Amino acid sequence: MSIETSIVLAIFLGGGLFVTAVAQFKPLTSWEAPVDTLQTRSLPEAAKDGGYAMCQASMPGVDCACFAQKATQVLMEDRPRASGWSYADQWELARAQASDSCS
Repeated sequence: MSIETSIVLAIFLGGGLFVTAVAQFKPLTSWEAPVDTLQTRSLPEAAKDGGYAMCQASMPGVDCACFAQKATQVLMEDRPRASGWSYADQWELARAQASDSCS
């Protein structure tokens, strides 16, 4: 076999292997929701009623009905604020935003 035939054969076999390997990956245009194990944890007991009881017990000067509504809105929001990012603790975020909004 001549050297030119060997090169052509190597290019065809190498190209075929490369195409086969690339075909094993998902397309770049496919999208799946990111798996976030931090948000799948259960909420603390204080968050079960939107924090209303916790607000009444430990947050003087805060409208607890407003607090519970805002906290529930934040807790129900499941999409990330920036693509690929999410808050580590939704309850802490809900408490902070509801406290600021309802004082």
